[in-house]
Order: sequence, then C-alpha cells, then structure tokens
Amino acid sequence: MNLDLENKIAVVTGGSAGLGKAIALSLAGEGARVAISGRRQDLLEQTAIELRRETQAQILTFAGDMTQIESVTEFVKRIVDEWETIHILVNNVGQATRGHLETLCRKDWQNTFDTNLLSAIHCTGQITPIMKNQKWGRIIYISALSGKEPGGELIASNVVKSGLISFSKTLSRELAPDNILVNCVSPGLIESPQNDRYFTPSERNEAIGNIPLRRFGDQNEFADVVAFLCSERASYVTGVNLLVDGGASRGV
Repeated sequence: MNLDLENKIAVVTGGSAGLGKAIALSLAGEGARVAISGRRQDLLEQTAIELRRETQAQILTFAGDMTQIESVTEFVKRIVDEWETIHILVNNVGQATRGHLETLCRKDWQNTFDTNLLSAIHCTGQITPIMKNQKWGRIIYISALSGKEPGGELIASNVVKSGLISFSKTLSRELAPDNILVNCVSPGLIESPQNDRYFTPSERNEAIGNIPLRRFGDQNEFADVVAFLCSERASYVTGVNLLVDGGASRGV
C-alpha cells in the first residue's frame, strides 16, 4: 500500500532495536526520512546502516536519554537543523517492570514513570509546536495491552501504560484543531528479545494458550499498523488506543 509518506520527517524514539527498529523500517520503506534515538551509539549506527541498505532512506541517529529534557531538546534541534521540520513522532521508549507492590522500591516506580511516560511528555512538548506551525502532524504512543487489561506482576507498568493511554486521548482533543492526530498502539505479545528474557519456556506456552491466534505477533505486523496511523490513509482516526494483540484482550 502506498501510504503517501514520501519525504515526511519521522521521529522514532527507542528506534535502535526491537519494535522501534521495526517501526523505523516500515516508515523508511514508505519513503519517510527517519530520525531514531537510543542510548547506544554503536547500536544506532548499526541499525542506521541496515535501514539505509534495505530502504535507501535518509536516516539520522541520536544517542541520548529521552527522559532528560536536555537530550530531547538537542535531538529535536538536530533534526530541524538537518531537515527543517518534523511531521511524525512515534514515542516508543519504554520498559516493563516486573514485580508486586511489596517488592518494588521507589526507584522502580520512578524509572518506570520516567521511561514510559515522562519521555513521551518531553518529546511531545518539544515537537507539537512544530506540527502546529505546519497544521499537520501524527503522534503515536506505544503503550501495551497491560495498559488496558492489567497484567500479573506488572503493577508499575500497568499504571504507567494506562497513564500513557489517557495522555494520548486527552491530547488528541487538544490538538485536533491543528490537524494533528494522536493515537496509541498497544501491543500484546510480540516476538522480541525482551519477551525472550521475560518468559520461561513454560510461561511462553501458557501465554500462547491465551491468545486466540495461538502465536506471538511479528514485529513487522505491529510496525505496519503504526505506519498506517502515521499516514493520510488514517486521516479520520484520532484518540484511539488500537490493540495489536492477536485477540488476547477479553474486553469489549
């Protein structure tokens, strides 16, 4: 499908690996110029080489911590200096914090909040003025199924991912008059190194048994949904939390 993303400028935070890398690949494959951030410069450069080789797209990298406003400001400035504007923001930085109320310390809660929600707030605050000025923008937040239906042993992540969904919904109403569409995409169980570490083999089999499609999702399946929401093909979609979970959600 032609998503009409040629020459659009896209930002993908946490874009050096996993879902972020897959999203960057999908956007670049549709013709967008893509800026990716991550904490490790070596991994970013390796990813950039792969993206350029596979898509021939222009790729910009930035090594920094998106929970720190100074890093976000520098990242945005570098993109605007290079490409003049920003059309698409995909807030993908995140982490799953495993534990119960009595096992999590204050630092666990703070890190979960900073990584999943504060980073998105920082990036959104820096980039929305640019989108308002051009009267066009797409903002996507990567939440999780657990933000809608709380998962076991994920109390901190459940709370913060729910907050991200609420932030997205609220912001969608604020930014609609400026033709800026804001949506959440919430993955269920997607094949990833993080999930390989998170699940034991027996836990993985049990999890698959609770998914109607009887498998984990593929990263590219997820990324293509995000790319669609970034395009003109989704020009009347804003304020939604779209689950990409193989039918695992039990709610209506």
